[in-house]
Amino acid sequence: MSKSVGVIIHFDEDQRNYLLSEERRDHRFSDALSVHDWEIKQVQVVLLSFSGRTIDFIALATKGSRVVTGKSRVEFSDLVDLGAIPLHEVEGLLSSNTKLHFMKSSTGRGGRLPEKTWLETIKALKEIRPDLVDEIERLISITAVSKYRLKGDSAEILLQEREALGAALDIFGGNNELRKGVLKSWAPKLDNVDNHDDDAMEADLNLPQDSLESFLSGIPERYIQEESAIQHDLFNWENERVALHNMGVSRFEQGSRVLEVVYANKNPLERTLGVDLIYYNKSFRSFVLVQYKLMKEKSGVEGFCYRPDEQLDKEVARINDFQEKVKIKSDISNHEEFRLNHDGFLYKLVPNKGLQAATGKLISGMYITHGYMKFLLGGHGPKGKRDGRLITFINSPRYLTNTEFSGMVNRGWIGTSSDQSNSLAQIISDFLETGRAVMVAVEEDFANKQRKTDA
Repeated sequence: MSKSVGVIIHFDEDQRNYLLSEERRDHRFSDALSVHDWEIKQVQVVLLSFSGRTIDFIALATKGSRVVTGKSRVEFSDLVDLGAIPLHEVEGLLSSNTKLHFMKSSTGRGGRLPEKTWLETIKALKEIRPDLVDEIERLISITAVSKYRLKGDSAEILLQEREALGAALDIFGGNNELRKGVLKSWAPKLDNVDNHDDDAMEADLNLPQDSLESFLSGIPERYIQEESAIQHDLFNWENERVALHNMGVSRFEQGSRVLEVVYANKNPLERTLGVDLIYYNKSFRSFVLVQYKLMKEKSGVEGFCYRPDEQLDKEVARINDFQEKVKIKSDISNHEEFRLNHDGFLYKLVPNKGLQAATGKLISGMYITHGYMKFLLGGHGPKGKRDGRLITFINSPRYLTNTEFSGMVNRGWIGTSSDQSNSLAQIISDFLETGRAVMVAVEEDFANKQRKTDA
């Protein structure tokens, strides 16, 4: 692993108000700086000072392309407010040798801190702001593991959770900006990453047995709240609530619109069979369920592939039964109920390229509708060289891309129109019984709710 190093950067008074207003809006801004010793796209942890006398924020910084002579564009993101810690307070917690290096680096425009000085400085910040220890460690973890692709059983489940959360954010946001910011800010705990292979750029993610960790556990605390009404509406079953792991809520806001995401799992990650996303839009009164499946790399021109198994057959049958029991409303009584497809059940096949921090991208996979999946699994579906069932990007071309899927759900073109209160709770309960984890995302527009109330 690379050495732990960091930078202190000062901004003058003329920049202060502009940059702070930018930070308040989306927790990021950019500036042109002289950063000769940074690699392009390299992620650094930096300390920001807006007064020359205090450390105001700790953040991530990524070097971009050169913009003027001797300067490159640097993007600052994921700012954590340290509450204006006086420089002298930090100095008072440093040893005599490191104090000199700190004082030298923290004057003028700032500068790079030697490794020992940086480690002592971070330790001092944690001591001064104990309530921010988790957030500080998350940023440090991002820079330490960002170049590695994380492998292992736990990484495979978290990869599916990551894809599910990213899809929900794209549907809610209508574009990829919110998703990029949130996913890029995720990091595992450093103690859970080992066996670093700098040649293959891979490492193992090993969570403790019976771990309660989820992907949501590693995103910024500003998105997390303890409880929400949807927990009571959808998870409040007799003798079941205490058995569900990690029932915190992630909340995202855009104007009057709110997205609340709840993760539920009855098993430790090593015994979790997969991940499902259930997205419910209250304005359209529709929900979509996506089951995530990992594709394995296959030699030859077909690239990544997925081999259907008995577990998938059971899940397809379960959805068939659910559709027979729950009346899917196809006749419409208002504009919001119109659909191009009333199915609402899909599968996303995800190439298993490993789990990675410091990236906001989703993996380009295959969204397959339930009806199309039944065709692919049937006698007329594609087959491998030995006549076994095989799904690839080439032999199953009628899939939706990430953008196509999120756009259609965002505008209510696909999804069910059934009574959500009973059907949602029932399907969540059914899928948790199979050993799968369920991520439930509920979107609500409070402006629409207020208008209906006023009317």
